[in-house]
Amino acid sequence: MRPHARLAETYGGTHSNKASVPTNAAHLAIARECFELFHSLSTGAAKLSIETSNDLFELDARVTIEEVHEFRSKRSEWVAAFDAALRDLFEKRLAGTRRKARRPDPLQAFDALRVVSDNDASKQSALERISRRLDEAARPELDALEWRMSVLFGEAPGREVDNPLGPAYVLDAIGMTSRSIYPEPRIWKPLMERVAGDFVPAINKTYLQVNRLLAQRRILPEIGAVLRARSDLRPADDGRLLPLFSRLLNDIHPSFQAWRTLDLSAAAAATYNLAPLSCNPYQAAVADVPTPPPKASGAFPQLNAMMVSGTLSSVMETLDHWQRNDPLDEYLRTNPPAGFDPATTPVNRIPWIHAAIAPKFAEESNRSIVDVLGFLFDYLFRDSSIPPRLRKTFEGLQVPFLKAALLDPTMFTDKTNAPRRLLDELAAAAVCAEDDELYAEAYGTFAARIVAGIRAGFVMDLDVFSYACEVLQKFTDHWQQKTARTMQPQVDAGLAAEERDADRSRVRVLIRDKLSGINVPFDIRTFVATVWADYMVSVRVADGVKSDTYAASVKLMDDMLWSSTAKRRPGQKARLSLMIPPMIRSLRAGAAAVKVSDEKIDSFLGVLYNLHMAAINPAEVKATPARVAPGMPGSSSEPKHKIENLHDFVADLVLGTWLAFDQDGSIKKSRLSWISPWRATYIFANRSGSILKAFTPEELAWEMSTGRVTLIQEPVPLFERAMSSTLEYLAGQKARQNGDKHPTVETAPPPDNADAARV
Repeated sequence: MRPHARLAETYGGTHSNKASVPTNAAHLAIARECFELFHSLSTGAAKLSIETSNDLFELDARVTIEEVHEFRSKRSEWVAAFDAALRDLFEKRLAGTRRKARRPDPLQAFDALRVVSDNDASKQSALERISRRLDEAARPELDALEWRMSVLFGEAPGREVDNPLGPAYVLDAIGMTSRSIYPEPRIWKPLMERVAGDFVPAINKTYLQVNRLLAQRRILPEIGAVLRARSDLRPADDGRLLPLFSRLLNDIHPSFQAWRTLDLSAAAAATYNLAPLSCNPYQAAVADVPTPPPKASGAFPQLNAMMVSGTLSSVMETLDHWQRNDPLDEYLRTNPPAGFDPATTPVNRIPWIHAAIAPKFAEESNRSIVDVLGFLFDYLFRDSSIPPRLRKTFEGLQVPFLKAALLDPTMFTDKTNAPRRLLDELAAAAVCAEDDELYAEAYGTFAARIVAGIRAGFVMDLDVFSYACEVLQKFTDHWQQKTARTMQPQVDAGLAAEERDADRSRVRVLIRDKLSGINVPFDIRTFVATVWADYMVSVRVADGVKSDTYAASVKLMDDMLWSSTAKRRPGQKARLSLMIPPMIRSLRAGAAAVKVSDEKIDSFLGVLYNLHMAAINPAEVKATPARVAPGMPGSSSEPKHKIENLHDFVADLVLGTWLAFDQDGSIKKSRLSWISPWRATYIFANRSGSILKAFTPEELAWEMSTGRVTLIQEPVPLFERAMSSTLEYLAGQKARQNGDKHPTVETAPPPDNADAARV
């Protein structure tokens, strides 16, 4: 079961048979567009599977020759029925009908197909194994797809959306079709096992292309980056985030909670670093907080703003005083620890404040809020994407932020919460500022003014943070406009080149889609991206995109990609042996048409021959490790989940992604600031636009594969990254405590016991 599905099962309730439907006309149109792409790719995979099924019953003595002939004669009927089944299931979902007998766990999809007596336990087990394999193969792209589909269907992303493009629907269509065309279980069960198995290598490629389409339609374009940074331990519903933190914190043995007790030696062992203070300045200052003056006899009643916070009034009065008169500031001025520079190094004040005011908290949830904020600022002060000298700026936000979280805990569930938004946007504006001295100086001055204003003006009204967000937006807009003006000539050049060579741009998009989701041998990728791309462009220009010759060039590329992978079944090997001679002739003709030398094409065909021999004898095939996007060493913002395919990662980069470029040993940091309409050109710039770099996606992928370009930070909000990092940290502490190697979350707590879910 996928992690998000496990958590949804833990925290979610039962599902009704009635599902939400798209009510937005634009979303409905996008849903149908996605289905057409999904349908085209799925029917293509199903057709290829059944066309190579001649060997399906060769070793099954229970199936007669007559039944084999009947099976083969109905294969085209099966393809048509599968087409209709997919469409019918999708239309029913659009009408609001939830998939029958649906469970939160999609791996149990085959259980819904047990509509006949099943005496063949081995076949049923095989089907269930393939179901698991299909779900595992879909996993890299399925989470992002389900979040996007939840937007289209108007459902909360935290819920397990009933996704009509999901693996369960594919399995339903395969099962319904197989049983309807071949009622005999001896026929439909092996067929279903075969077709479902053939979907395993195709499903991730299908979902990647659907996700790419949704990103182009501006449906959660950054969700891939967000999910890469998101911990598997994090609940899909953020409403469960604080309760989960509370359970984790309480479940960890005190020896692993040194930061709560401020045991400095143990804190170092727990890797939660605190400033090496000999005492807690806040503890000593609690008694110094002034109490509100008594009301004079006969005077008009005075309203103490802090009283509106109820049981927290004493805490809020104390925090409000420390917001303006921080005891730690004076302590560090008069008692600076040895080797510690308080002028440049930020101190995480939250744990010290917690220790001082913990007795004033009546509710455990408030103590959890303080704990989590301590981790949030600890993460911020370690974030390597923020220059060290700018991290100090955030120090003054700790007490105001703590007050804001206690006043309004929706900070943990609402991305539009003003204090949370301000912290995210301030952090985003600081990323990689050190490469642009002019910007860094302006940002440092501006951010310090915002923080000082909040410390001076914030009492209870959270609109102070909203105003700060507006002011910050004007600052960032000014610098973005400056960057846009600087890079406009390169943007104009990129647009002109793309328009001038529109056919090549469109061919590149097609080739990226064809190569997506698969690890293609280097020589094949190079040939397709150069020689065959040139040939397809020439055919497209001469004959048009709807011509038979252009369609043949696309099909030949598909056949070549299919032919270069391992073939384990006789039917696949037979198809390969038949397609090789005409494929070689067509490849030679295409290369000659674009004037590729005989020597170059002979060299490539030699490589292709070796791949075909390896495809026919898959036992000799050695697995090729997937290239991943390198990250900056030691970065706290490295993805939680490995990037499986570097070329796909680069093809789907989103605006705002920061990369480091190695120029003869000198590192220059720039962010993706412009993408041409057909993604033929990427332009990277620093904050002011004084450093500009332009790449095609293919060039950038090559540079990243060599290590000359490395990933610094994807555009994921600081709050999102910090919450996932904190969960990983706490789970690691729990695992160390229990001697476990892999932290997990139990997903089936006893009924009516909210505290039973553990890490």
